[in-house]
Amino acid sequence: MSNSTGLSPELLKKAQDELNEDPTTRQQKLDELREILKRRPDIKFRTDDAFLLRYLRVKKFNVERAFKTLVHYYEVRRDYKDIFTDFTPSAVQQQLEDQVHLIVPGRDSNGRRIMILRPGNWNPNSYSLIPLFKASVMFLEMFCEEEETQINGLNFVADYGGVTKEYLKHFNPMLVRKLTDTIQNAIPIRLKEVHYINQPKFFDLIFSIFRPFLSEKLVKRLHFHGDEYGTLHEYIGSALLPSEYGGALQNVTNREWIDKLLAKEDDIIENNKYGFPKSVDALGGQKGGVDPTGGLVGSFKKLDV
Repeated sequence: MSNSTGLSPELLKKAQDELNEDPTTRQQKLDELREILKRRPDIKFRTDDAFLLRYLRVKKFNVERAFKTLVHYYEVRRDYKDIFTDFTPSAVQQQLEDQVHLIVPGRDSNGRRIMILRPGNWNPNSYSLIPLFKASVMFLEMFCEEEETQINGLNFVADYGGVTKEYLKHFNPMLVRKLTDTIQNAIPIRLKEVHYINQPKFFDLIFSIFRPFLSEKLVKRLHFHGDEYGTLHEYIGSALLPSEYGGALQNVTNREWIDKLLAKEDDIIENNKYGFPKSVDALGGQKGGVDPTGGLVGSFKKLDV
């Protein structure tokens, strides 16, 4: 494959230094991964280079670990039916229009995407947390298609402004476990920083539900700012933030990304056809958590970035 992915020299060097990527052996690693997928004939894998490469990168070109993560990707899609049934942009269009998600234009100084989650835009009496989680996963999978994001990663900002105790009824441990498992252990994204802002007084109650399912590595990447945006700017420059966070962006919306996601309806429907056949479920197929090499896949505290 050489450097046929079109990486800039700077990105290629970063991939080599941080992800153990070698353009002279990249195709060999892809072929190795494609070969060991045959260990699981019960799973219909996507096998195109672009898809497999994102798993190699997130696991720093360790083929076995990339394989386990890819298996778990299909396990969560099989096991978490409340999330992955009707998993299409059109099914969550209402939630997209509420603009709980905001992907800001541009990238930070490290080349990372920045996504802001604003649950205060969500009316908890209108719908559950599940369609918001569906939309989050769809956006993350879109980011995973970008080679620059595969290599540089993602910064996440959670703005809890406007969140009241009424929201607490939606944060049940079972759903939170599914959410954290999917993001930490199945989606091939490098989550580099998580910033919390405008936390309410009862935020500790919310965080106590999430904390047991977070890897220690991710916990070290959490930052709590309250309403002090100056400390947030130390990590994400004000030029990349909306004016309500002391930034320079005026009247920014998520319209462009909503339209991009809606335009991928057919691609997402096609991707949904892979994984465990429905007949396997009906006959009682192998359940999530079983590693074909003899261990456990998808421990809820794994994160390699």
